[in-house]
Amino acid sequence: MAALDALLERVQQHLAHAEFAEAKAAADDAFSSAPNDERVRAMYANLNLAHGIRLVSQAVDRRAREIDERGRPGQPFEDSEAVQGIFRDALLAFDRVLAVDPDHLKALSLKAQALFRIDRGQRAHALGLYDEAARALERTLSDESARETARRNVLGARRRIETPCEWCDDTGFCPECTGSGWRTVLGFRRKCEACLGHGICKRCGVL
Repeated sequence: MAALDALLERVQQHLAHAEFAEAKAAADDAFSSAPNDERVRAMYANLNLAHGIRLVSQAVDRRAREIDERGRPGQPFEDSEAVQGIFRDALLAFDRVLAVDPDHLKALSLKAQALFRIDRGQRAHALGLYDEAARALERTLSDESARETARRNVLGARRRIETPCEWCDDTGFCPECTGSGWRTVLGFRRKCEACLGHGICKRCGVL
């Protein structure tokens, strides 16, 4: 027990010094030592959730840079292996959370978002995860007001992806600039007014 307490204290110290990688490694060690300890499970889940969120942000940012660097607007675009790898690592992080807490509402919802961002061909799987999140909140949230707010959020996110977007042919890219965020008008390069330079379809809004 003393050794486990020391590991948990080490996690907190690393977090206090913004040493996230070290904190996560210590939490992994603690989970390996005591996978059934509730304190360890909660900390392990929280750090893996944060890790997954961070990875999704990195993947989206890298994808945006690659879109911007790909060259002439309209040029076909596919994610690099690096972007795909970051997304896969994010999914693994969310799976680790769900391994210790299958009803973790945020992990279910964020995994659904990540799957859809990786590949819209995963729509059915993502919708299934949102459905599971809706069932999980009924099981885990006793406060009626909190439950209703969470239900609206989950169902709103689900509706956003349930139907293929006709505006962008379900690519997620702005059809006006084909995802570059830029348009050339009279020889001048300017930000796309339809997507405000973001390159994201204004109707489905997920990339």
